Amino acid sequence: MVDDSTLFHIAERFGTPTYVYDLEAIRRQIVTLRGVLPDADLRYAVKANPCGTVLRAVAGAGVGAEVITAGELERALRAGTPPERLLLGGPGQDRDLITRAVEIDIGLVSLDSASQWELWRDRPIRSTRFLVRVNPGLDPRTHDHLATGAASSKFGLPRAEATELAADVAKVGLLAGFHVHAGSQVSSLDVYDEIFALLIDLYAGFSDLALLNIGGGFTVPCFPFSGFAERVVAFAERFGLRIVIEPGRSLVAEAGVLLTRVIHIKEGERRHLIADAGMADLLRPALYGASHPIRLLGGGRGEPRAQDLDGPLCENADRLGQDVLLPVVDRGDLLVVGEVGAYGYAMASNYASNLRPAEVVVDGPSIALARRREKPEDLWRLEGG
Repeated sequence: MVDDSTLFHIAERFGTPTYVYDLEAIRRQIVTLRGVLPDADLRYAVKANPCGTVLRAVAGAGVGAEVITAGELERALRAGTPPERLLLGGPGQDRDLITRAVEIDIGLVSLDSASQWELWRDRPIRSTRFLVRVNPGLDPRTHDHLATGAASSKFGLPRAEATELAADVAKVGLLAGFHVHAGSQVSSLDVYDEIFALLIDLYAGFSDLALLNIGGGFTVPCFPFSGFAERVVAFAERFGLRIVIEPGRSLVAEAGVLLTRVIHIKEGERRHLIADAGMADLLRPALYGASHPIRLLGGGRGEPRAQDLDGPLCENADRLGQDVLLPVVDRGDLLVVGEVGAYGYAMASNYASNLRPAEVVVDGPSIALARRREKPEDLWRLEGG
């Protein structure tokens, strides 16, 4: 990761709060994932981090992209991802998005519903092939907001409906396989055992299928990729399939940090560090109760004690960490919030007319501004009148 002297330099040069991404760390993670699953087709989940510089680095490493909106599709194309390496998914495929996907002859589409197929089936399909997304109806052992494979979630179809849709797509020779995504921050391999048990009957019911999209959502840090790979490879070999995976968080989360400066300190029963970054810059702690590693840049002095790292907004949920063990922290000190390369800036907002932070990329000795910090005039740039 980026060393402390470089982070100090970035904070002085670009100010705070600022996201910093290590492109070499992302490339190393791609190599690691390919080492575990050498035959898998990697499609980066753009929603994790859509920064153009990051997307170009991922595309330059030969990784495809998974997109769910018109904006993500255009970002991926702009970054150099070939249309045949794009996978369009998500529950919201509308007529305009489908028209654009047909226009570029997109490679893969994951159908989330029969309703989506009705919008696709009469289009002039050339090379595009389709997956049917299955809702496995299981407990992914994760936060409710991340449990996309739960029976109550909006994603995919129960087995009977998925089979019916798959048969309809197969009639016109466009079915490539099935897609299952258990959830995000999934750490239990038992979840995948349940998924593969469900998929056996689905794949046994169709001939000549080529793909299984097992999704992404692998927990960070320390997902047991070796055990996962054993299960994936065994299933793929049984049915002669190529595996598609959609890594997002697992490629970029640990490659990103958020630099924030302490602007006030409130002593009392709890010690509150009021920083210049908060929930409008990093929403995950407020939205998911997510915990990110936080440290004082440069080390510090004194015995660590529990302190709250709070943001500057008038919301009690505006907090990046609670009971964080930190040494003596003074006003003006810099803190580093780790594992924010995924779903950090991507979820940042202008709530309370917050100005979204800068994004900086480090690539070996090179330091470059990937996105400038917003200015007040950016807030009303798109307004009329």
